[in-house]
Amino acid sequence: MSTVSPAGFPYPGDWIDLAEQEAGTAHAPGAGPTVTIKANIAVRGLPRTAGCTGLSGDVAAADAPVVAALRRGGARILGTSNMHELAFGITSDNVSYGPVTVPGHPDRSAGGSSGGAAAIVARGHADLGVGTDTGGSVSIPAALNGVYGFRPSTGRYPAGGLVGLSFTRDTPGLFARSLAGVVEADAIITSRGALGEGPAGLRVGVPREYLLDLDPEVEALFNAALERLEDVEVVSVDWGPVLENTRAAEMPVVLWEAKRLLSEVAAAAFGAPPEAAYRRLVDGVASADVRGILESTLSHPVGDDAYAEALRSTFAAREGYEALLTGAGLDALVFPTTPAVAPLVEQGQSVSHRGERVDAFGLYTRHTGAGTMLGAPMLTLPGGRTPAGLPSGFTVQGRRGRDEELLRLGAVVDAHING
Repeated sequence: MSTVSPAGFPYPGDWIDLAEQEAGTAHAPGAGPTVTIKANIAVRGLPRTAGCTGLSGDVAAADAPVVAALRRGGARILGTSNMHELAFGITSDNVSYGPVTVPGHPDRSAGGSSGGAAAIVARGHADLGVGTDTGGSVSIPAALNGVYGFRPSTGRYPAGGLVGLSFTRDTPGLFARSLAGVVEADAIITSRGALGEGPAGLRVGVPREYLLDLDPEVEALFNAALERLEDVEVVSVDWGPVLENTRAAEMPVVLWEAKRLLSEVAAAAFGAPPEAAYRRLVDGVASADVRGILESTLSHPVGDDAYAEALRSTFAAREGYEALLTGAGLDALVFPTTPAVAPLVEQGQSVSHRGERVDAFGLYTRHTGAGTMLGAPMLTLPGGRTPAGLPSGFTVQGRRGRDEELLRLGAVVDAHING
């Protein structure tokens, strides 16, 4: 096993650990895809660090089910990829392992928390990347690196073997350089049959709230993509009632659940009682932003009643989402994945947006957080590049549990905007 800077891969910030027996092996014709796995997903024989050096001794005894499924389908696992520490951020500027950057733009963060997997795929070092998504951690880096990203409905893929943050929101997800790559991997993981042809006569909605305060270049790219949807009916929708519920619930749900999930991981890794192990984990976190969040779960924990209220808001949002799609006769929603292109590396917890300093996490999860609370599938397509060559993303969001329908209609949209 080679760590941090594997030979033959010139971007050490992308990788954490490499499986030497598979790295560098020629990709023979007809072989399965080469795959990189986010470092919070168990790969047998490799440390499951989740980007945190405190967990470097947590060597996986077995593959996570999603990894096992890919191996069974012929995939070859190259190793584990860098990420935002403990998946609690959106830049993948990892203090211990180095920042992950956008291919061709070493001054720009690749997005997070699954930035390493997305960047490795974008660089052509792997056919497929597997990440995890809590609040947009697949959708965001897919957009900022110009690759395809798929966040399935929560529960579609097995979530065992993860260092996760939320059993309400977490799911493994995929990166590929083509939609066909996503579709192939989804078929391997789920053992489903062929998708069939995409539907005709699509009607999609654009949330009005997701067109506000966009970077002008992102706005121009999104409008240009909409203009290419020649035989797709595009309508404006009011997303406010759904957002009211999801935004109220996002952080209470994650903070209550993350403390419990991370306590279990820490207890197993350190051989200590959960509460003491969690304190040890928090003390060992190198990233100031992540440590601050985790310390708040100790000093100001989310109460059980607040958590229960957040779950009620979540279920109300899911009912409202289904009613919105049905009432407006919509097949899906479409929107810019992020309001801005990739931020500069190491700007800290705030970034410059439209001439002002704003909270980075709030800005980049603004369009993805709601869908993760809904448990809805989200397919992110390349949405064009700015004059400086920075990618933007175009997300298609479908109905919870109807992922195959989303992949079919996503193919129709992709043929219009990237065909």
